[in-house]
Amino acid sequence: MTETDSHLLESSLPAVEQARVNLSTLGDKRVIAYRTAGDERAPVIVLLHGIGSSSAGYRAQLAALSRSHRVIAWDAPGYGQSSPFAISTPAATDYADALMALLSALGISRATVVGSSWGSVIAATFAARYPSATRALVLSAPNVARGHLSGAERDEAREVLMRSAAAQSPEARTAVVNALIAPNAGTLVRTVVSRLRDAVTPTGWEHAVDMLFSAHTPSIVRSIEAPISVIVGSLDRVAPADDHARPIHEAANGSTLLVLDGIGHMPKIEAPEAFNSIVLAAAEARPD
Repeated sequence: MTETDSHLLESSLPAVEQARVNLSTLGDKRVIAYRTAGDERAPVIVLLHGIGSSSAGYRAQLAALSRSHRVIAWDAPGYGQSSPFAISTPAATDYADALMALLSALGISRATVVGSSWGSVIAATFAARYPSATRALVLSAPNVARGHLSGAERDEAREVLMRSAAAQSPEARTAVVNALIAPNAGTLVRTVVSRLRDAVTPTGWEHAVDMLFSAHTPSIVRSIEAPISVIVGSLDRVAPADDHARPIHEAANGSTLLVLDGIGHMPKIEAPEAFNSIVLAAAEARPD
């Protein structure tokens, strides 16, 4: 970890804001929470968190990327102060529509979309569903999702994911952190990662799990027109590159695969300076 990495991870977080969106699947309240930084006139980068995280996981990106871009990190529906879906089993397309509704509420027509882990499924679905709104796509520690599973295999996979929501004791959280990051990650990284589940709600988790069974990321990326950057840590044990990042990269029409040596499942936190450089390169490679 560099000195810059440490500084970024110790940066102050912008306050949570809320936007009322026009989307009936979010019920009556229809609120999506988010954090933002940067000049509102600048090109936009939007950041989508993983299943056990929130907008707070993008502290280092809100601090650094906002020097040249308007940066928005959302709390997905059902996370933090965001309204949960009012439908029983939301699909990846419902999350993509929620993101589009947020961008529309904020007056944004086009953005570089960054998705981490579970959020990569939403990011890819958004890029496929709203090509004109997607400048570039960055998939970090991506997940192939579970839409290709069926029957007993599907039921077993869902049960495992639902059980993992109970990991709230100190011992359980430590085990989760150990799985997410590289073995040699420092104390600061461990501390930041250990707090990521604070915005997770039971309903948000259940909906997020069900979403994974509605999509298959390699199938989605085949139709994406925007350039794709795929980031993966060489020590990712949650979504190993050969099972997730590589199949997604190989299925895409225009994709660059970037493997970060010695990094686990959380590149945005374990190596924020390198992560930010990749995102900036993607965002600036294709001007409007």
